[in-house]
Amino acid sequence: MALIVCPLCVREDDVVVLRTLPDGRKEAECTDCKFTFPFGSPTPEPKAAPARRSTPRSAPKRAASTVVAPRPIAYAVQQFPKATTVDAETLERAEALKQEFLATPYEADPLVARHWAKFKWVFSADGLDKATIDDFKLFADDPTGVSTGDSTEFDKAWVLLGELEGARRVRAVTNHLLRGPGEFEDRLSNLVDQGFGFSMPGWGEALLTKTLAVADPDRFLPIATYADKRAITSTVYGLELPDTDLTALTIGRVGVWSNDLLIELLGDGFDDLHHAAAFLRWAHHH
Repeated sequence: MALIVCPLCVREDDVVVLRTLPDGRKEAECTDCKFTFPFGSPTPEPKAAPARRSTPRSAPKRAASTVVAPRPIAYAVQQFPKATTVDAETLERAEALKQEFLATPYEADPLVARHWAKFKWVFSADGLDKATIDDFKLFADDPTGVSTGDSTEFDKAWVLLGELEGARRVRAVTNHLLRGPGEFEDRLSNLVDQGFGFSMPGWGEALLTKTLAVADPDRFLPIATYADKRAITSTVYGLELPDTDLTALTIGRVGVWSNDLLIELLGDGFDDLHHAAAFLRWAHHH
């Protein structure tokens, strides 16, 4: 068996296999830098053996596959809560909080506006290859507009991989997220789970969500994680959002759908989605 190389510190003699994942890949840990990562390819679904012509009986049914593959989005979305399931009393309370919040004058932060405009260009099809290496490092470390939490894992990877390789991976991840093939929500899941071939350690859910909010500020709230959106939806609208799973409600799907659900529940009256997110955070504590 070939040695496994840690994608973070590029060592191979300190990597140990922890377990086999549901899709057939292995999960490994580098004992040197403590980075955990998947490797290998998903196990292909076994094909049913053809029925022998000599028997009049019907061919045996194929055994259920052990491979965990996300179910179609059209099916999965039916399992996610809808705005219409919020009860009238809770909606009335949320609307009262909204009107109280909107009674206070709002002025957009010019620093946020400049930051968002800069990185909207950086992540555009035209700007991604022209952006500087420092732009990507700044985006990861700067909390302007939305905090993405502890950047230690990213900073360590940036040093160990080198800034040229780090920037190459960030470009690849961003291009795949915004303009890759397949369903958008499933591309996001794949990137969060580090299943993309050029994944960048530390460029996880929060930074990917911030990328979406910058690239499409009229669609995505500057709220960095599903856990945050889930907590807000519970306290403000009394709606309990589901746990993630590997078959239908993957992290990318619920991350996008919770965003869309909150925007639908928010309604009109906000100057922009930064204004709307400020209300949600404020209402979450009232």
